Amino acid sequence: MDAAHSSGGDVSEARPGDAERRTTSTRRHALVHGCLLVGVVGLLVSVTAATRVEPSRPSLAFGGRIFAADGGSLDGVRVVATDSRGTYEAIMDSAGLFVGAFPTSPAGRVTLRVFMDSAPRYHTSVVTIGEGAPAGPTRIVIIPTRWSIRGGTYAGREMRIDPMQATARIAGAAGFWRLTKRGRAAGRAVTWAADSFPVRVAFRRERGDPPISTRDSVEFWAMAEALERQLGRSLFRPSSFDEIERGADGILVAVDRRMFAAGRTFITFDAVGRIYEALVSLSRHEYLGDSRVAMHEMLHAIGLGHTSAWSSVMGPSTHGVATPTAEDIAYTQLFYAISVLQRDHDAPYGIVEAVGEFRY
Repeated sequence: MDAAHSSGGDVSEARPGDAERRTTSTRRHALVHGCLLVGVVGLLVSVTAATRVEPSRPSLAFGGRIFAADGGSLDGVRVVATDSRGTYEAIMDSAGLFVGAFPTSPAGRVTLRVFMDSAPRYHTSVVTIGEGAPAGPTRIVIIPTRWSIRGGTYAGREMRIDPMQATARIAGAAGFWRLTKRGRAAGRAVTWAADSFPVRVAFRRERGDPPISTRDSVEFWAMAEALERQLGRSLFRPSSFDEIERGADGILVAVDRRMFAAGRTFITFDAVGRIYEALVSLSRHEYLGDSRVAMHEMLHAIGLGHTSAWSSVMGPSTHGVATPTAEDIAYTQLFYAISVLQRDHDAPYGIVEAVGEFRY
């Protein structure tokens, strides 16, 4: 399992652990399109079944589903498969289900490309399949080029989205969007599961930890509530140290006077990017209510990394922006929207495929 992170540029890691013929009749066109869709679906099913019976027989079909991270319309979105011989377009319905077929056994490396021809509302996504047709459905989350902020301080503001900026690394550390790195689940968003919110938070009580006063607690929770108002969602709920220590998912907060950095956060997540614990350490009691330090660390605790791509409370130093900016909020909301789709629909493709393989 992976774990990270810290502020002040200090980064740590631990590893405990998817030719239609035209007619002059609109009805005729719809009927032909429907028949083609059924026919290709039948091909996909029959080829898959045949492949199970005769493993040596190559599959000619490809298919799957496209999910828009913003829940928007897929009108104008196209899916094509490419091998060394050419490009083959799939047909897709309004729900994002797509099916297609190669005319002969695919030659060379196969890729799937999801794109829009003009005025794209979504970033192009390129999925590398490898040799031969996909063995099963390919599920892809596509990323919008703009995001309208949903709630919070900047509700309704529309922000431009650039996945390359969101994933840009700083001094070798994870970018603002933290992704899993290993195995078949590489490229998944690292976040808490939707049913974890609001996440349990408690002050750590171990030998050597300085006591947290009532005033410290009040200031910390005032900061946490301000962060929730800015992001437009419920994030945290008070819990007890004993509950989290016994194994409940949650975030522990501690004061560690031995630290040189103002704050440091470690998160632990599984192979598919689900966070289940975090430890936020601050070097001084005063930082518990400090928006620049405590908000920064609590955003690390929900999976976000550093960025210098825009003015951000997640900048790598303790000097600068004191609260989340509109960009911070837009990218955070979108990151979690992508994560929910990836988990709910077992859709492994999305962020990396919009960024490009060379960036990861």
